Amino acid sequence: MSLVVVVVVVVVVVVVVVVVVRRTYVQSVECYAKVQGYHFILARDSDYGCDKNKDNFFRRHCVTAKILPNYSAVLFIDADIGVVNPKRRIEEFLTESIDVTFYNRHFNFEIMAGSYLARNTPYAIDLIREFGQYEFKLPSSFHGTDNGAIHIFLAEKIFPKSYIEIEFCRKAYANSLNFDDLATYTACLRNLFGANTDFGKIRILRKLEGWARDDRLTSGVWSPELDFMLHGWKTDHLKVPPRGTIRVITMDMYQWYNPFAGPIVLDRCTPGNTTWSYNEQLVGTREAVWKGLKENEKVVALDKIKQMGQIYGLIERGNS
Repeated sequence: MSLVVVVVVVVVVVVVVVVVVRRTYVQSVECYAKVQGYHFILARDSDYGCDKNKDNFFRRHCVTAKILPNYSAVLFIDADIGVVNPKRRIEEFLTESIDVTFYNRHFNFEIMAGSYLARNTPYAIDLIREFGQYEFKLPSSFHGTDNGAIHIFLAEKIFPKSYIEIEFCRKAYANSLNFDDLATYTACLRNLFGANTDFGKIRILRKLEGWARDDRLTSGVWSPELDFMLHGWKTDHLKVPPRGTIRVITMDMYQWYNPFAGPIVLDRCTPGNTTWSYNEQLVGTREAVWKGLKENEKVVALDKIKQMGQIYGLIERGNS
């Protein structure tokens, strides 16, 4: 059977009559799919019988689990992820022995919940469906919805014999009151994963090895030699880039710059047409972008050490 890959973007529909606006980031993904010969699905979360999920973030995993059986593989991506480099192929990240591939976020030490690559296997379908159902196991604390839950969910799947450690981290999760606590709980569980990437049928790619990263980490500057997709392209956060040379540093979380020189015309997105027009101000060298990302990685590593020092206090909170 030939490989049939589909790119899935799940959008939240509050009212059935809502019309989906064709934004830059969605258009970039649709154009990419046309160029590379992939199927593209802009899925409405109201159309797949996933109404049991009241949390929109978990509902999208229910939707993905229902789409996956129809294709060889599915790349699920957040609605604010866009393609910047159409020359890259999804097959770069597919491995016969791996059913579901996640990646580590670059700006913190989380596993990305908003994008994963799944092959059409019973294991992958069950895993994604169960993740969607984890909404009903959330603690009544500051839980961070699926961003927080993915860590304990995967830990339970991958390390069933590490019951004691997981239960201590679960207690930290139950005591979480804010983002800092959530980061401490995450550090608790990431300890179990160590530096490994492959866990049976699950792979978690290291930083800089995934298909997407946060745009703001390099002030919107990207490298054709390094980058594929960029995350954080929210319409209400779009800003006009400053004049002159843009420094490759981390910028405010609530802004991004359009990397394209003009609008994406879907009629021109023909098979093999990977010649896209860019704002050259935002096209950087491999060396500059790599350096900027590595500097951010140092900050994240230090923060993880700090958070690990807070694990005991979070676990014991409320016991005194």
